[in-house]
Amino acid sequence: MKTHFSPRPVATASALALILAACGGGGGGGDSIAVTSSPPTGGGGGIGGSGQSNTSSGTIDGFGSIFVNGVRFDTDNAEVVIDGEVRGEDALRLGMVVLVTGEVDDDGANGTAQRVQYDNELTGPISRIEVSADGNSKLLTILGINVIVERAGTVFDDVTFATLVVDDVVEVSGFTGRGDSLRATRVERESAFVAGETRVTLSGQVGVVTGTDFVLGDLTVDFSAAELEDIPGGAIAEGQTVRVRGTLNGTVVTASRIEAEQGPGSRFQEGETAIVQGAITRYASPASFRVGGVDIDATSAVLRPADLSLTNGLVVQVQGTWDGSQLLAERVDTRRGRIKVEAPVSNVDLDSLTLTLQLVPGTVTVQLDARTRLDDDTDQVEDLALADIFPGDFLEVEAFLDGDTLFATTIDRDDDNDHVLQGPVQSFNPGVDITILGLAFSTAGAQFEDRDDDEISSELFFASVEVGDLVKIKDDDPADGTADEVEFEDRDTLEGEREFACFGDDDSLDDDSVDDSSDGCDDFSDDSQDESGDDDLADDDLTDDDDDLTDDDDDVADDDDDLMDGEDGDDLMDEDSLED
Repeated sequence: MKTHFSPRPVATASALALILAACGGGGGGGDSIAVTSSPPTGGGGGIGGSGQSNTSSGTIDGFGSIFVNGVRFDTDNAEVVIDGEVRGEDALRLGMVVLVTGEVDDDGANGTAQRVQYDNELTGPISRIEVSADGNSKLLTILGINVIVERAGTVFDDVTFATLVVDDVVEVSGFTGRGDSLRATRVERESAFVAGETRVTLSGQVGVVTGTDFVLGDLTVDFSAAELEDIPGGAIAEGQTVRVRGTLNGTVVTASRIEAEQGPGSRFQEGETAIVQGAITRYASPASFRVGGVDIDATSAVLRPADLSLTNGLVVQVQGTWDGSQLLAERVDTRRGRIKVEAPVSNVDLDSLTLTLQLVPGTVTVQLDARTRLDDDTDQVEDLALADIFPGDFLEVEAFLDGDTLFATTIDRDDDNDHVLQGPVQSFNPGVDITILGLAFSTAGAQFEDRDDDEISSELFFASVEVGDLVKIKDDDPADGTADEVEFEDRDTLEGEREFACFGDDDSLDDDSVDDSSDGCDDFSDDSQDESGDDDLADDDLTDDDDDLTDDDDDVADDDDDLMDGEDGDDLMDEDSLED
């Protein structure tokens, strides 16, 4: 018999209306949409319905007009500013991190944008490329800045994850995270690099100033002929945070324009509702951390999922009220998941907004909402919608578990490939099999890896693994239900973070010398953020007291919500969910 993991529907046809095609607006080169006319029950999208002014900073996740942080913003009459130039809304693209000012309706799902602003984080030539051990992420060095791109988590335009090469000039949008690395949400290729001619853009803190030159990271900026905009006192001074545009020759940028760099907080109005999406930095406690350069106090915030563990590098969406100096968070939602499924589609349900993927041992069903980003890497359609997906299509899905529902954060349609299932371990029989999301894979003959991607024996793996550990199973094409690779994964780190984000202090703009990133990145997930270096497998699991997926309160495998028992009630794997 085959089993399947099937979450309860959280939306019905009467509660939601799926927009099956884009209603106009941007999206070239494989851009996509996945949207609902109202947020799913249980907090799938939207911001709670303020019916008043709102500022929202986050990625564009769909079009018609644009969807940002789960809200559909009408941009028909909005001013759209792209890198300082007024443009049309058709210049907006999937994955861009934008700042939207406007109003949100009482339904919390729809709004009207007055202004949409996009400034790329970085534009320049790739000088170095390093590939992760598992091949799912790369570290690009661009103008001395470390950029992490993901095979499935980054939107690519006029280039692909596989075809990036040194000397490609690319425009990057994304979030600054651990170690001052930039996690790219979008990468667009512009041209090949030509010294002294290619235009570049970068931001940073002014270093030593000598005459009409100053140091910016690894580069020297010649500002003798630059236009200065909003620079305090009209003079470049050490310590200022600036955005530089110009041309690059060797290690010298000849600037044409320099402007003071301002974060989203500079546009907030005191007392207004604001939303910021980005990676957590400078985490000290729930009352003190930053997202997208904005100070956050989440002491009284509702977390989604309820067992969300706030930590540096975690990509979140924060909604709250701006008090003039910090965002008083009302809720903090994860925007990236650590559960992954890569498999062909077996069923599409437009009414409940769910997709079911077929692996050999059984099926997994995921729920879409207004913040799910769909991208078509096969380029079959320009704007991918749920109605464009059919049984047999191969999808790469990232999701998080909220209660007993898997919410999809990103969905990429790609060419057929190996089957992959990544999630918390429910049970295992040493040397025989391992069960994740209700699906049991045989491990006979499998290759096992630890968290550092080093090969280990089957005996060592099963001696170390515990229920709740995050584990990835790869079933090579053609899939047969027997795992070819089984490896530990980190709960709190996205692709490439352990390998590429260990660069020391992740908040170089602060006034202290404390390393706030990961203390060497030896152990991202142990109980104390101030202690690391032990690489203790027991400390890196999902079963500690605070963040346990199997504890008494939030257990996905307890008596009431057991994924595997045979009783009625909240059971996701009861007798009714078995199929021949």
